[in-house]
Amino acid sequence: MAGVSILAPTLKQWLIDYIAYAFRYVSLGDGINIYTAASADWYGNPEDDALSEQAERIDWRRVPSVHLHTRHHALSYLDELGFRFYTPTIITTMIRGEDKRGNLSESFMFHLERMADSGKYRDTHVCDLFNRSQRSAIRRYLKYQIHNCRRGIDYDELCSTLNAFDKCVAAART
Repeated sequence: MAGVSILAPTLKQWLIDYIAYAFRYVSLGDGINIYTAASADWYGNPEDDALSEQAERIDWRRVPSVHLHTRHHALSYLDELGFRFYTPTIITTMIRGEDKRGNLSESFMFHLERMADSGKYRDTHVCDLFNRSQRSAIRRYLKYQIHNCRRGIDYDELCSTLNAFDKCVAAART
């Protein structure tokens, strides 16, 4: 492989690094964590309630991805801060191919598609929830999925989500 540096990161690693940089200052703050959300989905769950007490709130990179896989159904119960906090963990997990069953991918894409179509997550506009770098990271993730990893995610859904995402961001600028 003449001319290719062995130090050059793969596209996958480059995108993971890009996402990490874009979301580097994102914390959960007072947002709803995944364990509280899962407990709400089950109308109370002592195990998740206990995990909620010690949930990571500062660095999304320390969230165990296996905890997201087993709680993919709980994304519906996250507030705006929770959705923003878990977004980079979820998309990084999907880029790495760690979502073997596709449940986390499907749940996340459902929420991302709804957000892109309405321009909002809950009552917060996409441009207020995610800064420019974060929106760019989400766009790059969608493009990466469209061109590289169609397994588990519908191609047409990805394309329509990307188009809707671009339209809602463009509309906010006018």
